[in-house]
This record gives sequence, C-alpha cells and structure tokens, in this order.
Amino acid sequence: MIEQLILSSTIVILLGLFIWGKYRYDALAVGALVFLVAVSTIPDVNIISADNALMGFSNPAVMTVALVLIISHGLKNAGLSALAGKILSGSKFTEIQFLLFLLGIAALLSSFINNIGAMAILLPITVSVCQKMEWHPAKFLMPLAFACILGGMNTLIGTPPNIIISQFLYEETGSGFNFFDFSKVGLAITIFGILFVAFIGNKLIFLRAIPSNEPLINMKGYLFEVLVNEGSSSVGLTLYKFKKQAGEDIEILGVISETGSVKKVKNNMRIKEGQILVLKSPPDEIGNILNLFDFSIPEELHSFDEGDLEEIEVLITPGSRLIGRKYDFFKKQAFEELNLLGLWRKGMKYRTRLSRETFKAGDVLLLGVRDIDDEEVSKKIKHLGLMPVRERDIEVISSRSRLLKGLILFISSIIVVAFNILTPTIAFLLCVLCFARIKIIDANFYRSIEWPIVIMLAAMIPIGFAMQTTGLTDLLVSNIMPIAENLNQAWILIVILIITMAVSDIINNAATAVIMAPISYELALSLGYDVNAFLMVVAVGASCAFLTPIGHQCNTVVMGPGNYKFTDYWRMGLPLEILIIAVAIPMILFVWA
Repeated sequence: MIEQLILSSTIVILLGLFIWGKYRYDALAVGALVFLVAVSTIPDVNIISADNALMGFSNPAVMTVALVLIISHGLKNAGLSALAGKILSGSKFTEIQFLLFLLGIAALLSSFINNIGAMAILLPITVSVCQKMEWHPAKFLMPLAFACILGGMNTLIGTPPNIIISQFLYEETGSGFNFFDFSKVGLAITIFGILFVAFIGNKLIFLRAIPSNEPLINMKGYLFEVLVNEGSSSVGLTLYKFKKQAGEDIEILGVISETGSVKKVKNNMRIKEGQILVLKSPPDEIGNILNLFDFSIPEELHSFDEGDLEEIEVLITPGSRLIGRKYDFFKKQAFEELNLLGLWRKGMKYRTRLSRETFKAGDVLLLGVRDIDDEEVSKKIKHLGLMPVRERDIEVISSRSRLLKGLILFISSIIVVAFNILTPTIAFLLCVLCFARIKIIDANFYRSIEWPIVIMLAAMIPIGFAMQTTGLTDLLVSNIMPIAENLNQAWILIVILIITMAVSDIINNAATAVIMAPISYELALSLGYDVNAFLMVVAVGASCAFLTPIGHQCNTVVMGPGNYKFTDYWRMGLPLEILIIAVAIPMILFVWA
C-alpha cells in the first residue's frame, strides 16, 4: 500500500511539473526515477530496484526512436528537404492548392521519418513560399503542424507513442503491432483530418494584421540584456523618464541581480551605472537604444564590437542542437561567427539571464554576425539547426545518387519490418550502418538524436513498469471497473481517448503513452475485450495534441512565425479532436472489436 502511495504521488507531482514547463522533461523524469530507486532502498519498500532502473535504456522502443531520428536526419542531409522544396516551390499554386499539397506531403513524410523530422524539413520551405507569394503565414503553419501530427499516426515509426505501444504489447503478449497496423485507423484519421483543416479549420484561424511596411514574419518584443556604461545618459533616470526618452516600444522588464536572477523593477527606480538591464524591444530599435543611452551588450554575450554587427533572426527548429541546451553550448559551437543578442519566446516569463536560459523549439534568436553573407555564418546556422525567418533560399540537392541510395535503403528496411523479417530495431540499425557506409551520416551522427526525448522515455519506462509490479495499475482499474461495467465498449474507448488526448495536450506524448498503456491494457483484460483496440485508442489519443502549443513540438515551433497566441490552437484543434473521435472509434471497433 505504501509503495502504491509513494509511486502515485510521485507520478502526480511529475505530471504537475511537466505541465508547469519550467524544467526539462528529461531532467524531471530522471529525477523521479532516481527518487523512486532511492526510496526502494528502504526495507520493505520495493518500487524500482537498482537492477531495473536502467531497463529503459535497453528497451527496443527507446533504441528504435533514436534510430528513426538518425535516419530522419540522414535523409534530410542527403537532400530530402531540397527535393521537397523543389516540389512545393516549382509549380504555380493557388492558396488552397498549395495548402492541400503541403498537407499531403507533410502527412506522407511524417508517416515514415518521424513527425518532428518532417516538420523540420517543411517549415523553412513553407516560410519561404509564403514570403515569395506574400501569403499570410498563419494560414499555413498551424495546418502544417497539425498535418505532421496526423501523418505520424499512420505507421509504427511515425511518432514515438506508436513505437512505445507496439513494444508494450509485444512484452505483454509476445506479439506487437505490425508496421502498417496503425494505418488501418490512422489513414482514415489523416484523410478526414487534412480535409477538415484545409477547407474548414483553415477558416477558424485568427489572422493578425501585418502592417504593409513590415515583413510577413515579424517578431517584436525581443528580450535584450544591456550594460549601463560609465557616463551613460540614463544614469539617474527613473524608468518613467527613460521610457519617455526611449519610446513606447521600449520597456525595462528587470535588473540582473548578483546571483544572475531577474529582479522586477518599479517605475520610480533609478538607473545606476554598472547595472545590467533586461530590455524588451523591437530588434530594429536596439541599435538606436545602445547609441542613445551609451549602453553595451555584456561581454559574455559577444566576441566583437557591436558596431561591427549585422543582425539576423533565426528560429530554433525541431531537431536543433540547441534544444535543451544553454548559452555555454551555443558559445562553444558558434562564438566566433554568431553572437547572441536577444531572445524571443511567445508568452515567455523572463526569470534568469540569457546566458542561463534553456533554449526551446520555437524560440527566435537575434544573432549578431560580422558579415551576414559569410559562408561560415550560413554553415554555423545550418549546423545548429536554425532557420532564418526573414529570407531563405531553397536548397539544392547535393547528390541525387546519394539521396536515391538513402531512400532505397530506408524503403528496404520498412519492407523487412512490414513482413516481419526483422525487428524494427535491427532493421533500422542496419539502415543506419548503411547510411554511414555511403556517408549520408558522418561520425557525429549521435548529435542528430534528440537526447532529451530519448532520456525521458528511458526514464519513464521503469516508472510505467513499476505501475504494474506495485499493483498501482490494478488498483486504478479496480476503481474504474464499477463505472466501466455499466458502459458498452464504444463508450469506454471514447472515455479513454478523451482522457489520453487531454493528457497529451499538456505533457509529452511519449510520457502519455507510457502512463496510459498499462491502464488501458489491464482494463481491457478485466472487461474481456480485445487489448489491441484499447491500446490502439491510446496510440491515437497520445498523438492528438491539438489544443495547446506545448503538447507537441510541431505546435510549439510554429507559434512565433505564425504569430499565434496560446488560445488560437483550440479554435481549430477542438473541432479536429471531436472529428478524430468520430472517425477513430468506429474504425477501431470495425478492425479489432
């Protein structure tokens, strides 16, 4: 009983911290795992033993997720993104034609190379086309994100929840889902979902006006750190007087304390020499502010004089090496070519210095460079997985033969998995080795793995296993049974789907699958229903993160370029999730009931 209480309390706190979003998913999951292992050293308490603590790192699901991420990165490097760009930009489309074509390609790609990888390929292309055609990006970016999520439902490797669910089923029954089993439901959801998004949902998107003299994609309100130099004309000014001189668009949000935290300020505070101020300003105004008040960028954020700088805005795309990292990593990678001047994050609460802030997908960075046309600058931006948000040329396919070889190898690995010749882990490992042999990936391929996702998943699997071994799953199911026994199978599946959707909208979809899979499985056994149906509904629900920008990286990364607000997502996402329920439940019952 004490084990169930400790485990359930830990999971509740962990979910709460996931929702809060202040700390990294992987750090929280590892912390919860370490705590449960430590507690298990107490006599008569056995939640997760030290022997089982690392079981997640050897789990085939975790290895498969990592391998799929490597393959996605390899195909992108081989020229898949350039090919997609050529297809999308090479023909004359109307807005609706381009949208349908874009969503179709997004769904197709995300079915086979992981939906985050598909998003990383198509996002810069979509931005480029919108700028070229002078179309409002908001009409395309949220639909693109939703299409990538929808497409991931179609195959085993489209999204991590599918891999997790299949491996869980294999461990429990000795037989997992086949590669295209998910297509039996996912394909119908994808088709109806895309049609809804293109013809109905698209009209529900709120389009914020963009002034004619501004670029289509415009980020205002960057956060900057400025040092008050000796002799600055701002010394002694109150914040009120400073704002009158600086302009309405400029705002001092705080002052950096000695510990590096950001202290809030009051209007009667007077500016002092040597202070580091946190300014909120449009990027094109920061140069004027530096000159007007004799401010400077703190030395730790730049390697050359501000007078030498040209500015470029870049978006942190899914798969970027900066995700989950801090400024120290950025500095080591690019300090000679790229200087961090400012950070823009939708709805961000500034708590600490730029140098201590953890980068996230969807962040927009204002970088200072010596020469914006320098080839080394472009290489560093590409190396870090960043995308210029103002202009971007469509890439050229570097080697058609290498791309063709890569696609043949990848398709071959899918075939051997689909026909159960090899397990997904072995098949995709062989594919990765072949990619290395033909130099689609290099010796640093491990950098293409999104380690926060992999580590979080590896830490969550022992916790999910503990739910079963401690009897927590049985306890939850026994409390649900009196209600479930009075419902038919369809209504039970609807309830599970809604709950899973709700959880996935606020926490990582892989974590959602790990938690919901054992509960649904045990409930199916207790009620005498087909476990495949109950696990498939979890797989669908875990992939349905359409109501918020935080439930899925695809939603997060388009928030800035699309100029969306937090509440914009449910306008299209809620009717889409209702549609998915209406399509998924009959299909699941038809196939597995």
